[in-house]
Amino acid sequence: MSKSLQDQLLSLGLARKKSGPVKKGAGQKKHSTNARGRNPRKAPVKGAGNRARESGAEMSLDQAYALRKKEEKQQVETARKLKQEEVRRRRRLNKEIGAIVNSHRLNDPKAEVPRNFMYKGRIRKIYLTPEQLKALNKGELGIAYLTGSYHLLTHEHITAVRQLSAEHVPDLSSESEDDEEFPVPDDLVW
Repeated sequence: MSKSLQDQLLSLGLARKKSGPVKKGAGQKKHSTNARGRNPRKAPVKGAGNRARESGAEMSLDQAYALRKKEEKQQVETARKLKQEEVRRRRRLNKEIGAIVNSHRLNDPKAEVPRNFMYKGRIRKIYLTPEQLKALNKGELGIAYLTGSYHLLTHEHITAVRQLSAEHVPDLSSESEDDEEFPVPDDLVW
Protein backbone atom coordinates (compact mmCIF):
# COMPACT_ATOMS: atom_id res chain seq x y z
CA MET A 1 0.00 0.00 0.00
CA SER A 2 3.02 2.29 0.18
CA LYS A 3 3.36 2.61 -3.57
CA SER A 4 3.95 6.08 -4.82
CA LEU A 5 1.60 7.68 -7.28
CA GLN A 6 4.17 7.17 -10.01
CA ASP A 7 4.35 3.43 -9.24
CA GLN A 8 0.56 3.16 -9.29
CA LEU A 9 0.35 4.93 -12.66
CA LEU A 10 3.09 2.70 -14.03
CA SER A 11 1.27 -0.45 -12.89
CA LEU A 12 -1.95 0.77 -14.54
CA GLY A 13 -0.08 1.48 -17.75
CA LEU A 14 -0.92 5.17 -17.66
CA ALA A 15 2.70 6.34 -17.40
CA ARG A 16 6.05 5.31 -18.85
CA LYS A 17 9.19 4.68 -16.93
CA LYS A 18 11.87 7.35 -17.22
CA SER A 19 15.03 6.27 -19.00
CA GLY A 20 17.28 7.86 -16.39
CA PRO A 21 18.23 11.19 -14.84
CA VAL A 22 19.33 13.91 -17.23
CA LYS A 23 22.50 15.73 -16.17
CA LYS A 24 23.08 19.28 -17.26
CA GLY A 25 26.43 20.43 -18.43
CA ALA A 26 28.11 23.59 -17.20
CA GLY A 27 27.40 25.49 -20.41
CA GLN A 28 23.66 24.71 -20.63
CA LYS A 29 20.91 27.11 -19.70
CA LYS A 30 18.55 26.36 -16.86
CA HIS A 31 15.46 26.88 -19.02
CA SER A 32 15.92 25.37 -22.43
CA THR A 33 13.48 25.90 -25.26
CA ASN A 34 12.73 23.77 -28.26
CA ALA A 35 12.64 24.84 -31.91
CA ARG A 36 9.23 26.49 -31.48
CA GLY A 37 10.42 28.60 -28.57
CA ARG A 38 8.41 26.75 -25.93
CA ASN A 39 9.67 25.27 -22.71
CA PRO A 40 9.35 21.46 -23.01
CA ARG A 41 9.06 21.04 -19.23
CA LYS A 42 5.80 22.93 -19.02
CA ALA A 43 2.55 20.99 -19.21
CA PRO A 44 1.41 20.48 -22.78
CA VAL A 45 -1.34 22.66 -24.17
CA LYS A 46 -4.83 21.10 -24.34
CA GLY A 47 -5.14 18.52 -27.07
CA ALA A 48 -1.48 17.66 -26.73
CA GLY A 49 -2.09 14.59 -24.50
CA ASN A 50 -1.66 12.17 -27.36
CA ARG A 51 1.50 13.91 -28.55
CA ALA A 52 2.99 13.68 -25.08
CA ARG A 53 2.29 9.93 -24.94
CA GLU A 54 3.68 9.38 -28.43
CA SER A 55 6.89 11.22 -27.66
CA GLY A 56 7.53 9.06 -24.59
CA ALA A 57 6.90 11.80 -22.02
CA GLU A 58 5.22 10.86 -18.79
CA MET A 59 1.47 11.46 -18.55
CA SER A 60 0.31 14.00 -15.99
CA LEU A 61 -2.26 13.15 -13.36
CA ASP A 62 -4.85 15.40 -15.01
CA GLN A 63 -4.35 13.62 -18.32
CA ALA A 64 -4.66 10.23 -16.61
CA TYR A 65 -7.95 11.26 -14.97
CA ALA A 66 -9.23 12.69 -18.24
CA LEU A 67 -8.31 9.49 -20.07
CA ARG A 68 -10.00 7.34 -17.43
CA LYS A 69 -13.10 9.54 -17.47
CA LYS A 70 -13.25 9.29 -21.26
CA GLU A 71 -12.94 5.49 -21.15
CA GLU A 72 -15.65 5.23 -18.49
CA LYS A 73 -17.92 7.44 -20.56
CA GLN A 74 -17.36 5.21 -23.60
CA GLN A 75 -18.16 2.10 -21.54
CA VAL A 76 -21.39 3.66 -20.27
CA GLU A 77 -22.35 4.67 -23.81
CA THR A 78 -21.64 1.16 -25.11
CA ALA A 79 -23.73 -0.40 -22.32
CA ARG A 80 -26.57 2.02 -23.05
CA LYS A 81 -26.51 1.14 -26.76
CA LEU A 82 -26.53 -2.60 -25.99
CA LYS A 83 -29.49 -2.14 -23.65
CA GLN A 84 -31.41 -0.14 -26.26
CA GLU A 85 -30.72 -2.83 -28.86
CA GLU A 86 -31.99 -5.52 -26.48
CA VAL A 87 -35.16 -3.48 -25.83
CA ARG A 88 -35.74 -3.09 -29.59
CA ARG A 89 -35.24 -6.83 -30.09
CA ARG A 90 -37.69 -7.66 -27.27
CA ARG A 91 -40.32 -5.27 -28.63
CA ARG A 92 -40.01 -6.75 -32.11
CA LEU A 93 -40.29 -10.27 -30.69
CA ASN A 94 -43.31 -9.38 -28.54
CA LYS A 95 -44.97 -7.77 -31.55
CA GLU A 96 -44.49 -10.92 -33.66
CA ILE A 97 -45.74 -13.19 -30.85
CA GLY A 98 -48.63 -10.78 -30.17
CA ALA A 99 -49.75 -11.08 -33.80
CA ILE A 100 -49.97 -14.87 -33.45
CA VAL A 101 -51.60 -14.79 -30.00
CA ASN A 102 -54.19 -12.11 -30.73
CA SER A 103 -55.46 -13.75 -33.90
CA HIS A 104 -55.50 -17.37 -32.63
CA ARG A 105 -56.21 -17.16 -28.87
CA LEU A 106 -58.66 -19.75 -27.55
CA ASN A 107 -59.20 -18.33 -24.05
CA ASP A 108 -62.85 -18.50 -22.99
CA PRO A 109 -64.06 -15.71 -20.66
CA LYS A 110 -66.63 -18.13 -19.15
CA ALA A 111 -64.05 -20.82 -18.29
CA GLU A 112 -64.12 -21.94 -14.65
CA VAL A 113 -61.73 -24.92 -14.40
CA PRO A 114 -58.30 -23.87 -13.10
CA ARG A 115 -55.15 -25.48 -14.51
CA ASN A 116 -51.97 -24.92 -12.50
CA PHE A 117 -48.50 -25.18 -14.05
CA MET A 118 -44.93 -24.22 -13.27
CA TYR A 119 -43.42 -21.31 -15.17
CA LYS A 120 -40.13 -19.59 -14.28
CA GLY A 121 -39.99 -21.26 -10.87
CA ARG A 122 -43.50 -20.25 -9.75
CA ILE A 123 -46.90 -21.88 -9.88
CA ARG A 124 -49.17 -20.13 -12.39
CA LYS A 125 -52.87 -20.57 -13.15
CA ILE A 126 -55.04 -20.42 -16.24
CA TYR A 127 -58.81 -20.98 -16.39
CA LEU A 128 -60.16 -23.41 -19.01
CA THR A 129 -63.36 -25.16 -20.01
CA PRO A 130 -63.51 -28.94 -19.33
CA GLU A 131 -62.98 -29.66 -23.05
CA GLN A 132 -59.98 -27.34 -23.23
CA LEU A 133 -58.50 -28.98 -20.11
CA LYS A 134 -58.71 -32.44 -21.71
CA ALA A 135 -57.14 -31.14 -24.95
CA LEU A 136 -54.39 -29.34 -23.00
CA ASN A 137 -53.55 -32.48 -21.02
CA LYS A 138 -53.40 -34.52 -24.25
CA GLY A 139 -51.01 -32.00 -25.83
CA GLU A 140 -53.42 -30.75 -28.51
CA LEU A 141 -53.37 -27.26 -26.99
CA GLY A 142 -50.62 -25.26 -25.36
CA ILE A 143 -50.04 -22.12 -23.31
CA ALA A 144 -48.07 -19.04 -24.36
CA TYR A 145 -47.00 -16.19 -22.10
CA LEU A 146 -47.20 -12.62 -23.36
CA THR A 147 -47.23 -9.31 -21.45
CA GLY A 148 -48.34 -10.73 -18.10
CA SER A 149 -51.06 -13.04 -19.44
CA TYR A 150 -51.29 -16.69 -20.39
CA HIS A 151 -52.96 -17.51 -23.68
CA LEU A 152 -54.34 -20.85 -24.85
CA LEU A 153 -53.29 -21.74 -28.42
CA THR A 154 -53.41 -24.75 -30.73
CA HIS A 155 -50.35 -26.97 -31.09
CA GLU A 156 -49.39 -25.41 -34.48
CA HIS A 157 -49.45 -21.88 -33.09
CA ILE A 158 -47.55 -22.93 -29.97
CA THR A 159 -44.87 -24.37 -32.27
CA ALA A 160 -44.70 -21.05 -34.14
CA VAL A 161 -44.34 -19.11 -30.87
CA ARG A 162 -41.69 -21.59 -29.64
CA GLN A 163 -39.67 -21.03 -32.84
CA LEU A 164 -39.68 -17.28 -32.19
CA SER A 165 -38.88 -17.59 -28.48
CA ALA A 166 -38.90 -20.76 -26.40
CA GLU A 167 -39.04 -18.80 -23.15
CA HIS A 168 -42.59 -17.63 -23.96
CA VAL A 169 -43.93 -21.21 -23.89
CA PRO A 170 -44.16 -22.96 -20.48
CA ASP A 171 -43.28 -26.65 -20.31
CA LEU A 172 -46.44 -28.53 -19.31
CA SER A 173 -44.89 -31.99 -19.11
CA SER A 174 -46.03 -33.94 -16.06
CA GLU A 175 -42.55 -35.30 -15.31
CA SER A 176 -40.54 -32.88 -13.27
CA GLU A 177 -36.91 -33.01 -12.28
CA ASP A 178 -37.84 -32.44 -8.65
CA ASP A 179 -39.39 -35.91 -8.34
CA GLU A 180 -36.09 -37.56 -9.24
CA GLU A 181 -34.15 -35.22 -7.01
CA PHE A 182 -35.90 -36.35 -3.80
CA PRO A 183 -36.76 -40.06 -4.09
CA VAL A 184 -38.97 -41.73 -1.48
CA PRO A 185 -36.93 -44.02 0.79
CA ASP A 186 -37.74 -47.76 0.66
CA ASP A 187 -38.17 -48.09 4.42
CA LEU A 188 -40.82 -45.34 4.64
CA VAL A 189 -44.22 -46.74 5.69
CA TRP A 190 -47.35 -44.64 5.21
